[in-house]
Amino acid sequence: MAIHTLLRNNPVRDYDICIASLDALDLPAELRAHDIRLCQIDVGDAFDGMPVTERFSLAAYLRIALPEAFQGQYSRILYLDSDVFVVGDALDTIFHLDLMNCPVGAVTDITKLKHPDRPTFDQKALGLDGPYFNSGVMLFDVERFIATRVRERCAETAKFYQGKPIYFDQTLLNIVLQNERAQLNMGWNWQWPFARSLFECFIDVQIVHFIGDDKPWSDHERKLLLKYRETARRFFQKFYPELAQKIPTADVPLGNGALFRYFFRHMTKIHLFTKGFNRHCGDLNRVLPPDLR
Repeated sequence: MAIHTLLRNNPVRDYDICIASLDALDLPAELRAHDIRLCQIDVGDAFDGMPVTERFSLAAYLRIALPEAFQGQYSRILYLDSDVFVVGDALDTIFHLDLMNCPVGAVTDITKLKHPDRPTFDQKALGLDGPYFNSGVMLFDVERFIATRVRERCAETAKFYQGKPIYFDQTLLNIVLQNERAQLNMGWNWQWPFARSLFECFIDVQIVHFIGDDKPWSDHERKLLLKYRETARRFFQKFYPELAQKIPTADVPLGNGALFRYFFRHMTKIHLFTKGFNRHCGDLNRVLPPDLR
């Protein structure tokens, strides 16, 4: 769905779309006419010893290897998690942002937007604090990333904190890039679950990132916006009709009480949203330095 929404909203592009994987993949039939690269990445022993779980395999660290894998082919790489929708039509502009000599540009994680003065759960467990970004959407400056040894430093950091709670690549990247990450507008990574979804109308959202357990194709409690569930339904009806039946229907009425509570939650968080919004305002091209809280 990430590529489907990208192609639908950005039909003309001057960049390549690559599907990177540790394993050999077959391109789905619906994508074969769109000049998409399948790239099997051999990382060797680069991630040996990295923490993994049943849910998060070594593939979670593949993004850290992409700059080296594509060195000489691309100067910029935009990494996207698979659970995103590209809903905007300005994706090409992100490749031209000024990253202020930083190896990575990324958006502040939703936990820090909601509670900017609190450490995240992994920062607290490790005795750390400071800015914290979400690693599901990242813009890499390829040469700068390699020159500053980001991958190697992540591996060194994993060994240093071995046995302690690490949230995989995101924790490692936030430790290593604490003062080396350019801050991008939240429209480049609008993160769900974000209970105050009405604020979305103030953002020029380009990429929606469904960071929780609820995805548009499995949102059984109907927590996400209807438009995202219906986008998923139409996609699956066209290409995978047997899966479309699992998506909750749209014929559920609204209740006055539920809607009142929904609006009330927004009212109680206006101050946090405006603080985050006012850093960039509505300017997608505005990039902030890493040391700005």
